[in-house]
Amino acid sequence: MIFFRLFILACISISLSGCVSEEMRQAGIRDAEFQREVANLNVNTADVGEKPTNYKELLESSTKAMLKDPDSAKFSNFTEPKKEVMVANTDFVYGYSICFSVNAKNSYGGYVGNQLYWGFIRNGKVLRVQNTTDAYGNMIFIGRPVTCS
Repeated sequence: MIFFRLFILACISISLSGCVSEEMRQAGIRDAEFQREVANLNVNTADVGEKPTNYKELLESSTKAMLKDPDSAKFSNFTEPKKEVMVANTDFVYGYSICFSVNAKNSYGGYVGNQLYWGFIRNGKVLRVQNTTDAYGNMIFIGRPVTCS
């Protein structure tokens, strides 16, 4: 009886370890493929869409929608749009990257000080705005940090 239980337990362990190994192998392949694609990115030759001229207004509007007190927001230090790439739904999307500062009130009614934000626009549409001080906010995607220079 004990031998039978050990045999069943061994069979289950072997079958489960095979499944986990296959999933891990597939994840490793996907990661390696992604890293190869990242290494071959070229924003200078990619179709990045139309360069935004009204990027300040677009980003201010999108950012205010994220804030606790949008009417208090003070925007400054916008960088010129530069060609960039981000990932959306596992696809690379090319467009323009802009950094800017926002000073807005928190829940207690006090200004928090200038915080660096990053925005991404393609063909006049804001696809992403993120506070770079938030967890992972300084990453466009893994392996590609936000650069504001």
